[in-house]
Amino acid sequence: MKMVLRILNMLVFPVTLITALLLGISMIAPYLHPSFSSWIQLLGLAFPILFLLNLLWLVYWWIQRKRKLKLIFPLGLAIFSFFQTGKYFQLNVASKPDNTDKIAVCSVNAQLFGAYQNRWFFDTVADVLVYKNADIVCLQEVYDRRNIDKMAAKLKEKTGYPHVQLFRLVPERNYGMIILSQYPIKEKGRVDFPGNTGNMAVYADVQIGERMMRVYNVHLQSIRFRKTDYDFVNGADKEKGSNLEQGKGLLQRMRDAYGKRAEQADAIAAHIQSCTVQNVLVCGDFNDVPMSYAYHTVSRGLQDAFCQAGSGLERTYLGPFPSFRIDYILSSTHLAFKGYKSSKEIPGDHKLLWADFTLSENPD
Repeated sequence: MKMVLRILNMLVFPVTLITALLLGISMIAPYLHPSFSSWIQLLGLAFPILFLLNLLWLVYWWIQRKRKLKLIFPLGLAIFSFFQTGKYFQLNVASKPDNTDKIAVCSVNAQLFGAYQNRWFFDTVADVLVYKNADIVCLQEVYDRRNIDKMAAKLKEKTGYPHVQLFRLVPERNYGMIILSQYPIKEKGRVDFPGNTGNMAVYADVQIGERMMRVYNVHLQSIRFRKTDYDFVNGADKEKGSNLEQGKGLLQRMRDAYGKRAEQADAIAAHIQSCTVQNVLVCGDFNDVPMSYAYHTVSRGLQDAFCQAGSGLERTYLGPFPSFRIDYILSSTHLAFKGYKSSKEIPGDHKLLWADFTLSENPD
């Protein structure tokens, strides 16, 4: 028995070291531009798995009291990585009801209202927004086959929002983003992204009493999954050679997307930095996890609604690929989040995010 345990320990220890090393690298992913290494960004994607594996080896060596020196690496990494887990899991206690005037915001990727999945759910989205009755709504990936302006007008009519701002990706396409608001929209614009892209970031300055708040609606570079990618993940393609090539192609597109997202995140962060409006709200689909350069760059100096007021293990993407948290509601510290929830009420592959908050007492 001792011989078996000794052999097992000889096998497990190098795996423990490798896990600790990979976990350590995954924690520096947010601070390294993908141009340095897109592979490190992929390790950031794997942070939750590496964290759990490291805990497993920590328990394994802890049970063997005489092997305390073997605890150094997994224990050290467990301590350092623990402070990052709050981006994935929270135990915030729901705040007690109060009489404070709160502002509610909703954000969701509408996934083209299901236009390419043969399940047009525009009316469902409109009904959900009426039910949620948020003060501000950010929609990403809105689309209409015929006329997106008429679609926006119909959305305004069905939801009753007095202020609806449509942003087209380009003038000739019926695709873009929408911000709906109960408050007057004073200024609007977009953040310029480098290169040709189907993604965008826009903003609207809304007047709330005497105070102004800038609302950013963000959709960062996606990987652009193909049908063959879904078949690959679901195991529908059984040919080994085809699987190998498909896997290489998917990894390459993921690496390319990291580079483009980094450029877009840099542009958004610079725009926010130059913003003279005190109260800033950022909503949208980042297409990236919390341990990423894109999230770290955009959220720098901002607070995360989930971290401030959420609870449980959060995941916002519900497609066939691994479910991660890639949709966010962020704000400047002049806003105080009082609640956060996500729900599967729209038949797309993203959850709808909802948060309420209060503004600072001092006007701009």
